[in-house]
Amino acid sequence: MVVYDGNDARHAGGVARDDWQSLTLRRDRAVFLLPILQLICGFILLVDVSGEVHGAMIKRVPLGAMMLFHLISEVFATVLMGVAFLLSFRQRQRHLRALATAQTRMGKLRGDFASLVTDRFHAWDLSPAETEIALLTVKGLKIAEIARMRDCRESTIKSHLTAIFRKAGVGSRTELLAKFVDDFLDHSADSRK
Repeated sequence: MVVYDGNDARHAGGVARDDWQSLTLRRDRAVFLLPILQLICGFILLVDVSGEVHGAMIKRVPLGAMMLFHLISEVFATVLMGVAFLLSFRQRQRHLRALATAQTRMGKLRGDFASLVTDRFHAWDLSPAETEIALLTVKGLKIAEIARMRDCRESTIKSHLTAIFRKAGVGSRTELLAKFVDDFLDHSADSRK
């Protein structure tokens, strides 16, 4: 028997959770790397400006108008790079806080949905086989996929689904899923009050 624990292999829209997490990790790396790259570029500019200022001030190298303009431009670019670094770092911190909040909320929602699913299956008095098939149906698997997973005929899955639909008071897998979505939305609204 399969018990819904919120760690299903699929995500909304049929996207595999591993693919979704991989995409999220790539975005997180980009948010993490951007301030580091800006810091490196800022350091390089600072070394360059320091060398030129050292040459102009300590070694008393005369600066022409173009060289002075170049030096002022590099100082300005260095300051802007520092500001960009600080802004990126702050944005990264905000992103990490938002991500942690979203992960906490997602975990709570998964737990709430798992509890709702378990309660409904129990209320409908589904057999262990019906519970597993209903769960796999809610997860979005097709009849052929469920039959392969359970090592049985598609006709067996169809007859189980007919019994599940009858017990749930629905006529199709779409209505079954809609029932869970409606119940979950009602549950979420009630929990906010």
